[in-house]
Amino acid sequence: MANTVSVDALRREVWQKELFKDVMDNMYFTQAGLMGEGENNIIQVKNDLKKGKGDRITLPLTAKLTGAGVSGDDELEGNEEAISAYSEQVIIGQKRFAVRLTGKLDEKFNAYNMRTDAKNKLSIRLQEFIERQMFLKLGGVANTTLNDVNGTVVGADALWSNTPDYIPDADTAAGYGSRYLCADTEGTDSLTTTDVITPALISKTKLKAVTASPKIQPLRVDGRNLYVMFIHPWQAYDLKTNAVWTQAQREANIRGEQNPIFRGSLGVWDGVLVKEHEYVPFLDITVALHSFRGPAVGTDCTADCCRALLCGKQAAVFAKASNDNGWVEKTFDYGNKVGFATGIIGGIQKIMFNSLEYGVVALDTGVTAQL
Repeated sequence: MANTVSVDALRREVWQKELFKDVMDNMYFTQAGLMGEGENNIIQVKNDLKKGKGDRITLPLTAKLTGAGVSGDDELEGNEEAISAYSEQVIIGQKRFAVRLTGKLDEKFNAYNMRTDAKNKLSIRLQEFIERQMFLKLGGVANTTLNDVNGTVVGADALWSNTPDYIPDADTAAGYGSRYLCADTEGTDSLTTTDVITPALISKTKLKAVTASPKIQPLRVDGRNLYVMFIHPWQAYDLKTNAVWTQAQREANIRGEQNPIFRGSLGVWDGVLVKEHEYVPFLDITVALHSFRGPAVGTDCTADCCRALLCGKQAAVFAKASNDNGWVEKTFDYGNKVGFATGIIGGIQKIMFNSLEYGVVALDTGVTAQL
């Protein structure tokens, strides 16, 4: 009698596909319908490097036509308009995570499947890493000492794959710029805990996106144009306690929307869909020091600060390369212990057009002191 045995190489390939499917399907931007290969996404996925070798991809970017054209029988030949074209490069990097089990005896002691649990934990960790990178890049955060509200360092990998394009110091000092707004018009060095997010600030941020040159293009969602603003939970608290916001959402909030982009949203204000996410950049001035740009550089923040992000089309790009190390199993100690590793070869970067953000406007606000 012949027994059929599994082929180890095929088993690794299956687990690799399952893990990356879990990662991509369960990512926040995927669940919210905000990430995909098309241009009508905040995060545009590029798979070019999965087809061949290379250390970067180049995205061609063009601006809308603005010429006056000709009228009547006026000569069009010789009055053609040149298309303004630029490009953005995304460099590829690698990030890996691994776990090692204690040994076969310990596996026997545990009722659950420790190997399956290891795969699930690695999937979640990789997913969180990619999501954090997206917010760091969108926010232009280059501060590698950045912490979250619990004091955990979250900026250590801020420079991974691509150095973020930070908000110019002149803008954060002045309190405004072509792609930037501060709740205190005198700049982040004058922020206080009373300079909180308001519906009026959301409208002002949208106004910057609409009047920017080139204009930040809104997403097309079910026949309407919408921008999406991501705010930190502490900013969400301030917004939820704003009387103007609460009345507007009570009387005119979205109802019965089926498109995934509306799921989990706080509401809509002035054509801006507001979403809450804990990875929105937060600056604890007592720990991270100075600015989102980094310690001892940039403009001083004088209060805890959150950087809300108003996004339109193609705000950032996620470049994926083929990854033969997406799932690796290795034994140790004469086969008694087993370890698992996963990782990604790819790159994430905010898209810039002629040195300006192509699809995002940053809004810095103070937050109400939290106990």
